[in-house]
Amino acid sequence: MPFTAFSTDRFLVQPWGPLLRDADTRQFIEHALHEILTPAVTAHLPGALHLGQGARAASEWIDARDAESDVLTITAKEDGRLIGLVILAPDPTEAALHVGYLFAERVWGQGAASEVLTGLVASLRNAGPVRLVGGVDRDNPASARVLEKAGFALDPALSTPYSALYGLDIA
Repeated sequence: MPFTAFSTDRFLVQPWGPLLRDADTRQFIEHALHEILTPAVTAHLPGALHLGQGARAASEWIDARDAESDVLTITAKEDGRLIGLVILAPDPTEAALHVGYLFAERVWGQGAASEVLTGLVASLRNAGPVRLVGGVDRDNPASARVLEKAGFALDPALSTPYSALYGLDIA
């Protein structure tokens, strides 16, 4: 599914593919990842989503995400800073699109995640039917609230004692 840019009141959200083709912009994203992918941000995520060590860690992280999913950058309109990412990974076994989101700690508690996820859902309403699935660690209730505010509902059949899966069907 091709994703197009959209904006919310405070943020511009756009596919990173075209951005990565420009060496200066890619370097900007690589640098920003060190501010976004902090231990607190990745604490509830699988190890593959943690930023590794070394000079090429951010570049390797970008390449790995680019190979497996569509990624959207989230930029603050106010100052042009990259404040987060939305990761959209197709899952053919569930006929669904897994949605993940990562936001810099500096914007936590300011409604950024809810604003962006609500904007994403609105932007996908014109793209045709799709099932979105978002999973959260049971120890991360704030992330579950973000999904609920965007219209997702808990799917007990897909959830486990350790993770809660939420779904949203867009017609």
